[in-house]
Amino acid sequence: MKKYPLIFLILFFAVSLLYSQEVELKSEHPIFKAYPGFTLYDYEKQDFGAYRFCDINGDNFIVEGQVTYYYYECDDTADPKNILTRFQEIGDSLDANMYGDGKNQLYMVVQSENRRMYVDLFAEDFYYTLNLVERGELKSEVSAEDLFNDLNEIGKAVLYFNFKRRDCELTSDCKDIIEMIAEALRKDPTMGISIDSYTDNIGPREENLQLSKNRAETIYNALVSEGIDKQRMVFNGYGESKPIADNSSVIGRAFNNRVEIVKK
Repeated sequence: MKKYPLIFLILFFAVSLLYSQEVELKSEHPIFKAYPGFTLYDYEKQDFGAYRFCDINGDNFIVEGQVTYYYYECDDTADPKNILTRFQEIGDSLDANMYGDGKNQLYMVVQSENRRMYVDLFAEDFYYTLNLVERGELKSEVSAEDLFNDLNEIGKAVLYFNFKRRDCELTSDCKDIIEMIAEALRKDPTMGISIDSYTDNIGPREENLQLSKNRAETIYNALVSEGIDKQRMVFNGYGESKPIADNSSVIGRAFNNRVEIVKK
């Protein structure tokens, strides 16, 4: 075994410690600081990437934006539930929509002005991973190519139309989304879709069901006007029956008022 001078070993560990501290100081998220006793060991940031996130029903969907991966370890052990509790407290302070298994996994969605943050935390007794995706509004960042890829790779795309409350009329800023869907469908003339509309739980259930059907039909008619064959599309309204977020918060209700374009 090769031996090194003591001074070399001291310098090596000193430089390693300084480097570790420098990485941690530069890389830690300003909101989600390390859990006490844990050290940041690995970090990666992508200015634009894609991440497979999980909704409240356990279904996966793709989120695109700035993706950051964190990996923390501790020298001893910690109760994963305590780690989750710490981050839940942070989520509460941000009025985040949170869900998970309550043992090792916590998902969090945070809305702030025009930004949205997706947080995926997984904790064990000696390590935890924290994956963050930060992005703007969905409709301003997804392209026809992105939508086309989502339909082919995961079978659906989740979109948010700026419908007025209790209304099914498309606003002027929804035209870009309609054109985007039409362009994606033109890429594959054989592809069929289902336009599935959902609402939050504010108001009578039957009214929400009818509202969602009317909104789906409005999008269907708009796509027909863009030259998409009627035979390639069906539309459905499901009202408040399939929430993907907690309706008790403003952010959760915003997520539930969605349209899913599903490949048939």
